[in-house]
Amino acid sequence: MEQSSVQDESIEISKERSVKIIIESIENITMREEAGVSFVVIHKDVVLGESIPLFIDPGFKEPPQVYDVNFAVELSFIVNDRDSMNSVVSTPILIKVMCETQNQRSTNSVKSNADSKKKATVSTSKETLTSNVIGFCNLDLMPILLGEKSLTERLIVQTAHFSLDGNAVSWQNLPIINATMMYDDEEIFPSEARINFLSITIESIYNPPVFFAAEYKAGTILYIDDEIPENVIFEDGKWTKYRDVERTKQWQSLSKLQSRARLSKWKLSRDYANIRNTLDAKFDLQKKVCQDEPRIEWNFMSRSVMYDVGIETMQKRIVKHKYWPFQFMIVEKSTEDNIRPKEERPAKCQLYQCYVDLSELVFPGTKSTRVMAQLYAHNTSDMAENTGLEKNILEPWNKDLERDSKKSILSDVEISQSTPLISETGEPVFVIIEVELYCPFIPCRLETDFSDVIEKMMTPKITKPPYIYSGDVAEEQYATCIRKLVEIITESYRDELTCFTQYLYKTGTYLSVRSTLKAKVISLLDQRFKSSMNTVHSIDSQNFVTSVYTYLVERMHLAINKIVESRLADDESPKIATSEKLYFYAEEAYELGHIDDARRHHQTAIAADRNNPRAWTKYAIFLLKIGDIERAKECCREAILMNRRDKIALFMYGLILVKDQNYREAEIFLKAVTDFYPRLVEGWVILHLLYIRTDYRPGIDLALRIAEKCMKDDDTEIEISDVDPLPWTISHCPRDSVYTITATLLMKLHLCDFAGIALTEEMSRSGRSVHVLYYLAVQHYLSHQYEDALSYLREAESIYGLDYSISGLMGHCYFQEGDFVEAIRCYEFSNTMYNRPDDLHLVQTRMGLYYEDIGDYVRALKVFLNACETSPTAETWLGAGIAFYELQRFTEAEAALSEANQIDNRNATVWKYLCLLNMSLQRHDEFAQCRRQIAQDDTTFSLEKRSLKPRDGKPVML
Repeated sequence: MEQSSVQDESIEISKERSVKIIIESIENITMREEAGVSFVVIHKDVVLGESIPLFIDPGFKEPPQVYDVNFAVELSFIVNDRDSMNSVVSTPILIKVMCETQNQRSTNSVKSNADSKKKATVSTSKETLTSNVIGFCNLDLMPILLGEKSLTERLIVQTAHFSLDGNAVSWQNLPIINATMMYDDEEIFPSEARINFLSITIESIYNPPVFFAAEYKAGTILYIDDEIPENVIFEDGKWTKYRDVERTKQWQSLSKLQSRARLSKWKLSRDYANIRNTLDAKFDLQKKVCQDEPRIEWNFMSRSVMYDVGIETMQKRIVKHKYWPFQFMIVEKSTEDNIRPKEERPAKCQLYQCYVDLSELVFPGTKSTRVMAQLYAHNTSDMAENTGLEKNILEPWNKDLERDSKKSILSDVEISQSTPLISETGEPVFVIIEVELYCPFIPCRLETDFSDVIEKMMTPKITKPPYIYSGDVAEEQYATCIRKLVEIITESYRDELTCFTQYLYKTGTYLSVRSTLKAKVISLLDQRFKSSMNTVHSIDSQNFVTSVYTYLVERMHLAINKIVESRLADDESPKIATSEKLYFYAEEAYELGHIDDARRHHQTAIAADRNNPRAWTKYAIFLLKIGDIERAKECCREAILMNRRDKIALFMYGLILVKDQNYREAEIFLKAVTDFYPRLVEGWVILHLLYIRTDYRPGIDLALRIAEKCMKDDDTEIEISDVDPLPWTISHCPRDSVYTITATLLMKLHLCDFAGIALTEEMSRSGRSVHVLYYLAVQHYLSHQYEDALSYLREAESIYGLDYSISGLMGHCYFQEGDFVEAIRCYEFSNTMYNRPDDLHLVQTRMGLYYEDIGDYVRALKVFLNACETSPTAETWLGAGIAFYELQRFTEAEAALSEANQIDNRNATVWKYLCLLNMSLQRHDEFAQCRRQIAQDDTTFSLEKRSLKPRDGKPVML
């Protein structure tokens, strides 16, 4: 038994640690007369040590003299004792500097460095000592707890009492202590240990009623290493009508100290946009905080250590209840003139409470939250319902008040109904509280998760050899092969002209060139030359070989000459311009019902530049329009693999995953956008909409608050462009509405579900305003819900009137429903508005199609030519060509149809009308050539004129 107890005792001793605090020197200290300065080191009201006096010479010296002190003390604590560790975390070391003045020197005094070579003199006369406090300073031990072995700080010795009168001393004239903390034992908190540090700062109560005038206390709960909460009390709140200019957090454990030494090194944040407003009222918080008006001020910070059980308990409580309990107590006392001074009137105690939303602390990666909360009258049942706390934090029957309660103290502890506290001016009484963790409850694993998802997306595919299915592709690949081989050969021989052939054979380049060229020649001959000859010795066979050889050499020369002329430089600008035109042609084709043509334009843009993510995302948008979600997802995947930072591809892929209810991976991609582009407004709003969709409360307010903060920045980053889609416009979008800006982007991406959520949120803010109604109509139009779209447009018209955008969208809805008469009425009104833009392409194109359908070719020609002037396309030139043809103006018809054919030489309708034109002009060879072109595209030849025919409620051009 004795041996066992000895072992247990040794284990306890082994867990005791100590930090050494050394006061090395003091400088910048000036005395009017010779005095002895001593240092007292205090922790939690316990004196750790007091130095013997150090004599300071009187007078001022330049530069200030540095006096060596070299006074050391040790602070011991027990690692496995939570109370001991919490005292080290919550309370800094306090150093008190004392001054003793005397007429003669004391026998045991220590001389300063300036007189260190002289012997100390002994005085035989009696001495009178006067002891004064020069000041205080504090030393935070947190760096040692976090792993530092040694740390030296320069500490300003603050005066014992802070005052703004004639006794005030500027900080440049205050003494400075050089202090060092040293720890050379094992690490205090092992790396595998799960610990955290919780800091709670109560700032101020604003708009206090006039009866708030007495002693102020605040309290809350925390969990350290147990499931039973412990109370944290903030005392010494003060009523003031002036703002705190310094805005420095103060140590709650040093609240009784009247010196500025109770200030910590942390400042209250001036980021007012990041404060979570849980009030119903909206006002300028920065103006409220920064102006001089009454408030109850604490600015006290309480820091505590939390262990595994405490961390889990607090996290579960936040997830379950969302709100954290805080209570405030006001004790009012006053004396009467007609009674003795020692007698006081009964103390009146009032309790108030608030519920602070800490749900953001369970958001991955979040370490702090700052909340403004409404104060309520105290009610135990409401507190239990909102926070789960069933007992009072601030018991009015504490030791001080308990003695007074025997003297008939009046106590208004609880009110039957918890009502919000309102000031005399009708403003809400609220408090600002900050809660901060050293480590987040849930670490942010965005980088790891995003890397894992990308790696999963990059699974190798089985690549099959491409099959050449057309002569044009084979011819293009042959020319590309020739160009590449010329580049290789040119680089290979350069300065080796004399031994060029030998060099090619030796390195194997010749065989590689021959085999590469042979494969391309075979595929080109297979597509371009059809021969059924069985022998090569006939004259026809020899002529065939000659023609093939001549053709191959000519194509090779063309490819080489193109390289020489361009000097091996590719111009990217025509490629970009061509792609932008193809996107426009594709959007026009989709709106006119030509789905196959729209698909072909997008595929042509991808073939022109396969490594451009924009081409893939544009194709994905088109696929979403026609309901091909899986292929749209694959296109977004290709775009992301080309550029992992492409915001549009990440947006679309994430929101497509939402359609599949794969919310976890969707969040990863949407959070990646906010990580890559932290100032992008739409990124945060879309993440906010995802959290609304999934009802993830910790992230809803956080994402929206960051988005609004980004919107207020001078260099706001938004994705919205000034380019209008064909059927609708962004002119109604307010540039200060985060929801509307995001909704327009989502509708451009054809993600109408999330656009509807954004517009619903905007309606809850601004009501049924014109811009909300218009974009709700746009959303329903894109979703093919034309009756609902028309109802919103009629409501917007009754408020705002009929302008070009509203009447144009009305016309599109009527047109899609097959009501062409109403559609044309709206189109004509829109086209005659004085403030309309120059380019109303879809309006004019559909007007021209209607006029063409009813046989009014003069008006059709005028409208189509106007459209060709601003934004010419194959459809507008085709419409003009048909109108010229029907008006028997064949020369102009041929010119217009040629323009349409030059823009899109695979448009079957253009070839059909060229056939009709050549028949009318009796040009049989040209007619046969145009008919062969139609047959080559596998299109059924018909000489019927195209017309507008409603099919399934949608107009389709035939």
